[in-house]
Amino acid sequence: MRGGVWTASYVLLWLTVLALSVTVVALLRQLGVLHARLRPLGVHAGSEGPQLGAVAPAAPGLDYGVAPLTLLAFTSERCQVCRSLVPSLPFLRRDYAADVNVVVLDHGPSTAPLFTAFNVHSTPYFVTVDRDGLVRGGGVANSLEQVEVLLEDSLAAA
Repeated sequence: MRGGVWTASYVLLWLTVLALSVTVVALLRQLGVLHARLRPLGVHAGSEGPQLGAVAPAAPGLDYGVAPLTLLAFTSERCQVCRSLVPSLPFLRRDYAADVNVVVLDHGPSTAPLFTAFNVHSTPYFVTVDRDGLVRGGGVANSLEQVEVLLEDSLAAA
């Protein structure tokens, strides 16, 4: 009789552990659903890039006065994220046509001095510059949604 009580308690304990495990998995799934519904986070500002509010470096072919905001996209052909993100950038031109001038700068011998002037070491790195040539935002973005958050924040600050 004594062994039967212990066996029943172990079975009840394992059933409770299984029920709790299923509950934890269900809660994790709901957390993922909530995370997907939240507004995407903006770019990840690190120790690189120009200071906010600083005057953006001048470069041949870059005219910050074309639009209220210029988005500089620093990319590299070896960057896997850049390869998936660059084809999406024309959609930004369409969505923000009057407000944003999108300039893609692919790393190479001709653009290396510009990467250095903007203190950009990793790609894809995005910098927003207003019409007056002041840096309004910047950071590493891994999705188009993050770039859009950067643009919205920079347009609000400009």
